[in-house]
Amino acid sequence: MSHFLAQLDKYDIPVVVIGKVEGQYSHVYSVDTDNYGDSIALTNALIESGHKNIACLHAPLDVHVSVDRVNGYKQSLATHNIAVRDEWIVDGGYTHETALQAARQLLSQSPLPEAVFATDSLKLMSIYRAAAEKNIAIPQQLAVVGYSNETLSFILTPAPGGIDVPTQELGQQSCELLFRLIAGKPSPQNITVATHMSLK
Repeated sequence: MSHFLAQLDKYDIPVVVIGKVEGQYSHVYSVDTDNYGDSIALTNALIESGHKNIACLHAPLDVHVSVDRVNGYKQSLATHNIAVRDEWIVDGGYTHETALQAARQLLSQSPLPEAVFATDSLKLMSIYRAAAEKNIAIPQQLAVVGYSNETLSFILTPAPGGIDVPTQELGQQSCELLFRLIAGKPSPQNITVATHMSLK
């Protein structure tokens, strides 16, 4: 990705990326949420509600968003002097099939975690399905939080707590930034869009 952006940066045209951009560029700008900070806050909330044995079902660590979310989870545990258990940090892959397989693997462990942090909506849905298959009650036996949206919160019962990703706001801010750049107006290199956290 960095090589691709470096090639684009050679041209005198503005480029706006939705997501994290690392490196110094003259014409590449980014709009993103604070995935690292949000994941710290979400894991902190689980810990403050009494959970210590917290697992993480995540997307592959070949993109910034996944790395930042997993690192935020780990940082929260470290801050609270809670040991990271490698067997409770499970890669759910890219597809529905791999995510469900990973969720089943996670919920087959003994002892079970008290809570699961899912780093995206696909992982969140997979945890709910795997828990239902194994008759694990949410939230009585397993607290589940993650990155979600209004539609998913409406579909899943009980509605998961977590971070609502403002996809519309990200798109709007990106378009507005691009229009300002095209017009030659001074603009920030990076914009961070605020998210909303709710625990059900």
